Amino acid sequence: MKKANKGQQFIAKELPDAEMKKLLSEAGKLLKAMRDDRTTLERFAYEISISRSQMSKYEAGGDMLFSTFLRLLHGLDITGEEFFKELQKKSRKIV
Repeated sequence: MKKANKGQQFIAKELPDAEMKKLLSEAGKLLKAMRDDRTTLERFAYEISISRSQMSKYEAGGDMLFSTFLRLLHGLDITGEEFFKELQKKSRKIV
């Protein structure tokens, strides 16, 4: 954890790597479940213009660009709010 210099205060809370990996894994599982309800991995990846291997990586908990996340949400026809509400239910942790 970073230490503040004398007279300096940190406002942002650091997210430990282990917690980040856990959240990414849970998000990936949710993306997979939502995508499975609609179509195959191959078809979905094609329809949102990303490679099948990248989609597989994201569903396994891989990190992604925010623009890619928005593309996935759009392809699933859900809002960020809907996604995070569902993620919160699944992980039982406030995201």
